[in-house]
Amino acid sequence: MTSTLEITTESRRPPPEAVPVGGGPTPTKPSFTRRHRKLLVVAGALMVTVAAGVGVFAYLWDHTGPHELSPATAYQRFRAGDPDPYGGSGPVQPSQGVYLYRGSGNEHISLPPKSQVEGPTIPGTVTYLKDGCWTWRLDYSDSHWQNSTFCRFGNNLVEVGRAGWYRWNLVALSISDTATFRCSPEVVLPAELSVGQQFPFTCTGSNSPIHMAPVVMTGVNRYIGPQLLRIGGTEVVALHFRESSTFAGGQHGTYVSDLWVSPQNGLPVKGSWTTQVSSPTFLGTSTLSGHASFVLDSPKAHT
Repeated sequence: MTSTLEITTESRRPPPEAVPVGGGPTPTKPSFTRRHRKLLVVAGALMVTVAAGVGVFAYLWDHTGPHELSPATAYQRFRAGDPDPYGGSGPVQPSQGVYLYRGSGNEHISLPPKSQVEGPTIPGTVTYLKDGCWTWRLDYSDSHWQNSTFCRFGNNLVEVGRAGWYRWNLVALSISDTATFRCSPEVVLPAELSVGQQFPFTCTGSNSPIHMAPVVMTGVNRYIGPQLLRIGGTEVVALHFRESSTFAGGQHGTYVSDLWVSPQNGLPVKGSWTTQVSSPTFLGTSTLSGHASFVLDSPKAHT
């Protein structure tokens, strides 16, 4: 009897999961819930941080670029070079000093894809060299300049060399390179002119610090004719030349320019150019496409 009674009593007890709520707290997993929420918060914060970082990088990629080089900076550099007032004395040369040009430029590289714009202030500097030669340099920005070296050859003014420098700000790093060319005497202002005259030339160049095979630039400079231009509010006659050239060797591409020069001293008073040049890089072939135009604001040099 006792055993039967005990069995009956046990059989009437509710199973553990049926214990009324009021009898004690229902088991939960609070530690897992809090940990899960904390992970979600951390993950969300990381996503926001990454998104913000990507946004900042994209903004800097699009907005970091060249700035105008002020005429004052160009003048300081000119004076720091201790210019020789007699180094290039002779005919067919402009006064040395800093000239003010106005214009615009735009360049784009395909790898990595990056663009930059330049102008409208473009300082131009003339510096006398020995043996009656002189250089003419245009600073399109604080990240791009080009120069040409001119000399007298008989009664002609010829170009014996040219160079160009670019700097590209890629946010995390900056890449710069200088291309330097030596040219067979390219006639830019012959003693005697006739419309349609053509002057072939060849230039051989190298790059630094980027190393590549030598670059050969071949082309023709053709005299288009005289043209009346307004420079600094005054009408002047300028001689119009058009150059077409190609690059081969370490780089491949084309270059076309129009240049108007003073018949008195050979100073360029107006110009425009377009180029497309492909270069090998460790990422693959990168192509530079660019164009620019400029015009002299005043024929007076700041010396």
